[in-house]
Amino acid sequence: MPVTEKDLVFISITPEMEVFAEYTANKRQLYEYPRAGYGDYNNRGISKIKNGILGELAFLEYIHSFLSKVTVSLDVKKRWKVLHEKAKFSYHPVIGNFDGGFEFKIGDKTIDIKTYETNQVSVNQIFKGLKEQGRPLSLFIDKSQNTTASIYIQVFRMNDKKMCLAGFHKGLPQLATWMPKPAYTCAVPFLQKMDDLFDLIAL
Repeated sequence: MPVTEKDLVFISITPEMEVFAEYTANKRQLYEYPRAGYGDYNNRGISKIKNGILGELAFLEYIHSFLSKVTVSLDVKKRWKVLHEKAKFSYHPVIGNFDGGFEFKIGDKTIDIKTYETNQVSVNQIFKGLKEQGRPLSLFIDKSQNTTASIYIQVFRMNDKKMCLAGFHKGLPQLATWMPKPAYTCAVPFLQKMDDLFDLIAL
């Protein structure tokens, strides 16, 4: 089933998320790889780093909500055991080194968050393109990046102070060799909807 508007997951950007992302981006910028938009570390570069962190925090909010709901009835010791020995959940924010190709681990799955950092978008633009010419936006993974994750999740910054978790792809999608800089891409409608991710988590 293709991803449709009803499958999108929206996470509000809280003041706490803004503060954490701003603080972390300004610490991380010193160590960022100097690719386009980052190397001069101007305001645009910091904004890209911050949006990437907000994408991670949006997924953290989403997965934390799920794990909280499925463990809420457990006593504290049993909950700890489930989360650490069965879910094996962890978040890996990294400053000053490479992140190993992922930010999250759940069970035996590693998860890399890909945030569309250049523009804030609308739902219509996600499915019809920035110029609304009928071509949806895509999960985009630069071939030159560390591509070792089990799952890739595409996130967008919305126009209304929200982050949108658009969907995920198991493993790398097809390589677009025709691009000036080859990248693995998959249009949003052909991703798996976010709620399907919970089927991969055995608790």
